[in-house]
Amino acid sequence: MGNIEIKFDVRIRPSERPGAVKAYADVRLLLPNGELEIIGFAIIQQPDQKPFVGFPQNKGRNRFFPVVEAKGETRERIVEAILQSYREAEARN
Repeated sequence: MGNIEIKFDVRIRPSERPGAVKAYADVRLLLPNGELEIIGFAIIQQPDQKPFVGFPQNKGRNRFFPVVEAKGETRERIVEAILQSYREAEARN
């Protein structure tokens, strides 16, 4: 299949609740022949720690289940795009 150029369009939605979840992110992966949108990433930051990204999940009876998973470089690129957009949004506020 070869290397496919993927661009990311990230929308940050600040959380209105106090707590560790600081914002939510929706990511559009812009592909050469279309796009894929993944909604509901969480940007989580505990006191005195760096923020990290939680992938979308749904609550079951006793635990949460992932909605989408990514591995390797794809995961790294999604996480970095979200954190970069979050830093930029924080700098504007």
